[in-house]
Order: sequence, then C-alpha cells, then structure tokens
Amino acid sequence: MGDYGQRRRDLMSRIENAAYFAFNLEGSDPASLRYLTGFTGEGALLLTDSDALLLTDSRYTEQARQETENLRIEEGRAWYLKGAAEAFGRVGVRRVVFPSSRVAHYWVEEISKLGDFELAPERDPLIESRSIKSPSEIQALKEAAGIADRALEALLPTLRIGMDEVEIALELEMLIRTSDAEGLAFDVNVSTGPNTALNHYNPTHGRRPIASGDLLLFDFGACVRGYRSDMTRTFSVGPATAKAKEIYEIVLRANMAAIAATKSGVTGIAVDAVARDLIGEAGYGDHFGHGLGHGIGLEVHEAPGLSPLSRFTLREGMAATIEPGIYLTGFGGVRIEDDVIVTKDGCEIITDFPKNELIEVGI
Repeated sequence: MGDYGQRRRDLMSRIENAAYFAFNLEGSDPASLRYLTGFTGEGALLLTDSDALLLTDSRYTEQARQETENLRIEEGRAWYLKGAAEAFGRVGVRRVVFPSSRVAHYWVEEISKLGDFELAPERDPLIESRSIKSPSEIQALKEAAGIADRALEALLPTLRIGMDEVEIALELEMLIRTSDAEGLAFDVNVSTGPNTALNHYNPTHGRRPIASGDLLLFDFGACVRGYRSDMTRTFSVGPATAKAKEIYEIVLRANMAAIAATKSGVTGIAVDAVARDLIGEAGYGDHFGHGLGHGIGLEVHEAPGLSPLSRFTLREGMAATIEPGIYLTGFGGVRIEDDVIVTKDGCEIITDFPKNELIEVGI
C-alpha cells in the first residue's frame, strides 16, 4: 500500500538529529508499523537517516520478509526491550524519538535502564502524515465502504421479527468475512429497542430479539488492506412510530447539513457545530453527547476529529465520518453515519447505502 520508503523518508525529514522508534507488541501500535513498512505482525522499527531496521522474532520473520522490502530484518526474542537497546548502540543512536501516546510508561522506565541514550517523546509523529490519504489509501477505503454497503443490503431481506441482536450481528459478520475484505473494521454493533440509545453497544450484553415498533441500529465496517470503513444506519422494525420518524428526520438533516459544510479549510469545530446547532434547535441538544465524527484509515478512530474540542482544520485528502445522533433513554436512538473524503470544494461520500427515509425491515 503505497511507497513505504517515501513515508519513512518524509518522517525522518521532520526529525532532527535523532532516530525514530516504534513497535507493535500485542496490538500496541500496529498502525504505525504497517504505515511505514507494510508489516502486520509484532515487532519494532528503528529508523535513522540512512537505515531502516525491523526487529522481530521467529514467529514473524518469514512474514516480515514477505510483507516488506528495503528493510534490514533482525530476529531475536528480546526485541521489545534488550534487543531494541542493543540496536540503538549498534547503529550509534544517541537520541530516540518515540510516539509517547502509543507506548506504556513501563517500557520507558525499563528501556531507560539499558543504555546511554536520550528518549525524546513526541505524542504521535505520524498523525499529520497519516491524516492525508494517498490515492491508494483512498481506493482501499472506498472498497471497504463498498463491501459494508453490499453486506447490509444482502442482510436486510433476511431479517425477521424474533431474531436477536447476536444472531443478526453474526449474519452481518459472515457476509463481510466471506467477501473480499481482510476482516471486520471493528466488532459489529447491532442494537434494537432501547439498546439503540447506547452508543457503543455490544449485542452479547443484551441479545434482545427485534420486535415490531423497535428501532434497529447497525454500526459496522469492513477492513481492506488495513483500511477501515465505519457506517451506521438505523431502521424501524415494522411500521415506524411517529417519534422514531421525528428524530430520524432531524438526524438526517443534521447529517446532510454537516456533509454539505465539509471541505478543505473548515475546522472540525465548525463542521460539528453545523449538526449540533441543528439538533439543538430541534429541541434535542441534550441528547447528542458525542462528537460529530472522526478520521478513518488504518485505525477506525484517528485524525482528524470533528467535535467541539477538535484541534484540526480539514485538508484535501482527509477521510472522516459524519455521524450525528439523538439518543433517548428508554426509547432508543437514531444515528446516521457516512464516510467522506475531503476535497478542495467539498467532500465525496463513499458510503452509498440509502438513508433518505426511515426504512422498515422485518416485515
């Protein structure tokens, strides 16, 4: 996916008189490692101006050879701490920049004992680079969104009253896993009835059967070559209630207004405010508590953030979600989430599943 060597060179051009070190141990930072090398296993990357060294162990050595190029690969059991410190010494590293938001304090304490070098924490040196997607990254995001669209389209005709949240989630997961996807973007959220008011619901917590008059919410995505889609659609099981239609229409207007406001040069705060103000004016401001959206890519939540606390200005090539919602405890919630690519004069919506009305399912 892209020119890994160029990504490494771009990163090192911003780091003065230092090496860069990042590692993935048990899921600590797979995104940085994959972005810079293509490697999807556990290991550590040490970059200098003239060298790129991947440290890993025997479980991943052959995988590393297959997934990477133009990297030196060293195998050893102690790559996480002792092996890393020894590598710093062999290449003459005196100052090491590392992404402080992605490592445990334990690692900092322990590796500091193993050599005479300076650790230079930076929150996430790749955050800006990764936020602007290349054409090949955008293509992967579009493919992931398309798989999610088609999976939901295939699922809906099979829904019947009495099926529970876990049954439905498993059916949707199977449709994604038997497609061309690498896997799920994240665990599938299927919720119905009052559970739809729970933003990050896990269907195994409730296993509620769908019933006529319920709202039914899907929050899910596919992963293609490491890049993730994230889509939410809300439906009515059988005939929709007047309350469900009311809040759906408000959320839909907020979703479309925010999408219309999304373009290069606009702040994340400003885009969030478009949707938040509309929902507030409709009388539901206290029922939209989360941010409007987030970046998507190798991680399902990354830069840029769209919220009242955002510190980002949108730029051409950024990928983000637009996902306003209204959540009423005891009744249920509506969220409509699309994935978009920011362009110079607007944005391109890459999630195509219909949303222009509250669709009735299970009948």
